[in-house]
Amino acid sequence: MIPSFIARRFRWIWFTGVGTALWINRRDVARWGRFVGRSISNRDQLDLHSWMTEARVRAAITTDPVIRCDPDLDDVVVEGSNVTIHTNSHTGDVAPHLDALRKVKGVAKVWCAPTSLDDALPERNTTSV
Repeated sequence: MIPSFIARRFRWIWFTGVGTALWINRRDVARWGRFVGRSISNRDQLDLHSWMTEARVRAAITTDPVIRCDPDLDDVVVEGSNVTIHTNSHTGDVAPHLDALRKVKGVAKVWCAPTSLDDALPERNTTSV
């Protein structure tokens, strides 16, 4: 056990290390944060099987170095045993990279769907002043 007077002096090193790790993995942290927030807000309608399948799919994305580092990956939607990967890009062949997700227990189909830019942009007020 480390004496408290030494632990207090090196506490900032631990905070710096945790902060650096969170910054390096910021996309994963944001995706998991949205998942946790959505799960908490919809806890009354929680289907444990779908929730566990989505958690497994997100874990597979987190452990796959190719999909994880893809900046075009927006979010994952799991409906029953079907997984939809929402991407910001409309180009590219991502089918070879989805093999890791097809092997996840409880997943029947995996496909990609580009998110439309109209959904991503906030509505504009068209009235003039």
